[in-house]
Amino acid sequence: MVEPSVLLVPLLAFDRAGYRLGYGGGYYDRTLAALRAGREVVAFGVAFAGQEVDHVPHDETDQRLDWVITEQGAIRIERNGTSEAAR
Repeated sequence: MVEPSVLLVPLLAFDRAGYRLGYGGGYYDRTLAALRAGREVVAFGVAFAGQEVDHVPHDETDQRLDWVITEQGAIRIERNGTSEAAR
């Protein structure tokens, strides 16, 4: 079985804390949680800059992204929920 260490994750909206609004169902959150239970997995959200919002509602089952990649650049999400634009 192949277990990736990097995932490209689609989304409808994201915030700078690394939370995403997906397409419903929780498939990516469950997959990320299962993969991260065994080792480090980096999740890249793929979005347009216009999909950024101030706050995405989330709960304890939601997995945070490590990066968000947009047409304007890459945003690195820190473990404490802050972010910075990559240079």
